[in-house]
Amino acid sequence: MTPTALNAFRRNVRDCELAVYVDLDSRTVLSSDGALQFPQEYLDALCACAADLFDAAPKGEGPVEHVLFLSPTGSRSFFRNLAEPNEALCCMCAAEVAVETLIENARAALAGGASAQ
Repeated sequence: MTPTALNAFRRNVRDCELAVYVDLDSRTVLSSDGALQFPQEYLDALCACAADLFDAAPKGEGPVEHVLFLSPTGSRSFFRNLAEPNEALCCMCAAEVAVETLIENARAALAGGASAQ
């Protein structure tokens, strides 16, 4: 995912404060886009969280596509790129985020397609 695509994804998802594209195997931040600047340590922690969550997910017929944490104060969402399973999109959003729209836009962005706005 290019930085331009990551920026377009974040702007299409209302209440998305931070979008980070990561390599799960190397635990490396590949790109980030945020309404505010976050320190690299924060981005690295989000990347490690994604890697740990997907590693701990039950091993079924295929890889787990996404993990969502929703709370009254905000949300953290992690979406595996099914075409490149070692890569993922991590999002930090407001508590009011429209979850279905977030999922649809993440799938479209990871597939390289148009967003579902």
